Amino acid sequence: MDNPARFVLLVPLLRSLFCLLLLWPIGAGAQPSLDSLRQRLATTPSDTSRVLLLNHLCWQTSTRNVTQALAYGQQGLALARQLRFGLGEVYLLNALARAAFLQHDELAAIRYYQQAVRRAEAEPRTDRQLMLALLGLSRVAIQQQDFAEGEKYGRLALAHLQRRRPVSLPDQGLSQYSLASLYYGWLRSGQSAPDSIDRLCTYYTRQTLATFRRLPPDTNLASCFGDMGKVHALHRQYDSAEYCFHESLRLYQRFGDRFGQTETRLSLAEVLLARHRPAEAEVLLRPAVAWASQLKATGLEAQGDQLLAAALAETGQGLAAYRLAHTGQALLDSLQSAERRETLARLRVQFDTERQQSRVRELTQRTQHQQQQAARQRQYLWLLGGLLLAVAGGLGVAGLLAWRLRLSRALLANQNAELQATRTEQDRLYALIAHDLRSPVIAFTALADLLKRYVERQETARLLGLGERMRQAAEGLRGLLDNLLSWALTQRGELTPQPEPIAAATLLAEAAELYQPGAEAADVHLTVDPAATGHILADRNMTRTILRNLISNALRATPPGGCIALTAGPAATGQLGLSVRDTGVGMDAGQVQRLLAESPVAYPAGRRSPAGLGWRLSQAFARAQGGRLSLVSAPEQGTTVLLTLPSAVGVPVAPSAPHFA
Repeated sequence: MDNPARFVLLVPLLRSLFCLLLLWPIGAGAQPSLDSLRQRLATTPSDTSRVLLLNHLCWQTSTRNVTQALAYGQQGLALARQLRFGLGEVYLLNALARAAFLQHDELAAIRYYQQAVRRAEAEPRTDRQLMLALLGLSRVAIQQQDFAEGEKYGRLALAHLQRRRPVSLPDQGLSQYSLASLYYGWLRSGQSAPDSIDRLCTYYTRQTLATFRRLPPDTNLASCFGDMGKVHALHRQYDSAEYCFHESLRLYQRFGDRFGQTETRLSLAEVLLARHRPAEAEVLLRPAVAWASQLKATGLEAQGDQLLAAALAETGQGLAAYRLAHTGQALLDSLQSAERRETLARLRVQFDTERQQSRVRELTQRTQHQQQQAARQRQYLWLLGGLLLAVAGGLGVAGLLAWRLRLSRALLANQNAELQATRTEQDRLYALIAHDLRSPVIAFTALADLLKRYVERQETARLLGLGERMRQAAEGLRGLLDNLLSWALTQRGELTPQPEPIAAATLLAEAAELYQPGAEAADVHLTVDPAATGHILADRNMTRTILRNLISNALRATPPGGCIALTAGPAATGQLGLSVRDTGVGMDAGQVQRLLAESPVAYPAGRRSPAGLGWRLSQAFARAQGGRLSLVSAPEQGTTVLLTLPSAVGVPVAPSAPHFA
């Protein structure tokens, strides 16, 4: 490697390296023999299985008969497109690109790889094939010594691989190996490169070796050892390089890979020559040159002739060395010049053809566009005169109609919203009235049945006891009618509060006295807190109605043996609170929230709801007086309702009758 002239061997060396790399995607596992694949092809119908079989044949024959491989690949590609088998199409495009690359047709390889990338990006379940196509574009760019372009495609393939989960070890090693080969070729080319190329080459070579060491030994691991040896040789670490080459050669021999053995012998011979051991190098090189000739690997054969000539020259065999050097240089020159002429000719034809096609397409599109514009202009000229007159008058009318339409829609929307709200409130009110009327009507029905039964049985004692119960039912019905009348007046705005200072203890005592008989009959203990003090500034009748409704609700919710306590005391600043606390069944948090929001409340069977018309009327009366109702309750723990009203501190107490507007 010390001789700069040896860098001319880069092209054939890289070609042999990439030919080996191209074998990797199908290298895992045992492959069927070609004879068995051809037999299966004769009996396989024209479906997707035949496409996959042709893909296998294209891959396996590309290193033996490229012409036959291309025929298999083109037949499979045509069938895949006919069947609209996108996955098979991507497979065949990659296989054809590989075969074209082995035939030194970089132009065709680029075209196939580009088609594979575009097709894989539009087809699901082709992630791995997309990665292989990107690596193929990288290989072609490296072959043309466009290392920056090769690095771009190599890193795209690695990034695409890292987005896949999970990542298979062979695919990971393949991407790492591609980048290691790229940076190795860049180092050997002598082109200007970033300072990090040397470090990246070593890094990816070691990563590749570490990856394939985790897999069963195969030719991939042998290639990694060979690349690692080349990196050590670049840094003049000849002991490490020799060790890696021997490991690579041992694995190639184990798996019977003659191509790999040839390449490794050439690389090991370079190290031996650098260490001035020409005799050992000659022993390695003679069979390697013969194998390269048998494999028709012209690049490897030229490199072997050059190295063998150097070994013979060091041992004093100058004439033989001269002949071999001349032969190797002739092979290399013919190979390189033929490749250059063929590639340049294809590139020129491609460029001229694409340019002419682009020009024809551009002129055709321009002509069609001009014709369409001319046709549209003629139509515009015929229509413009009439449209101008129609538009002038129509714009004004349309604007006026649109304005009126917007006003009508807005008005209609407002009316619909008001009507809907009124209907909703009306339905809720009907439900509340029906609910509240049901209880006293049922009570009177039951009393009528009892009265009839006692008369028929002549049970005079029980008949006398019905009077009190009928009075209580009548009182409940009268209270409901009072609530209905008050509610109607509040909705019409005819009932306005007349606030006056009222002693809280007096209001509570009056309410307790009114419901004391009912409480005793229900076996409920109704009490007034003796410590209740203070005066409120409120409407006397409205406040009495609120207290009656709250105590009535408490009596219905409290079981026999329970208690109802009426208390009064300061609330917030400038407020006085009147509370009704019972030990009844209570309510959960959702029921309390819906009750305060005046929404319907569902109760279990056997429990009466306090959310009737009386509760709504109480809330309305409290708001009308500048106060509010609040409620605290829990299941089986009773309920406490607090009526908060303005305090009458500093206002002289003077009785006043309610005023109805």
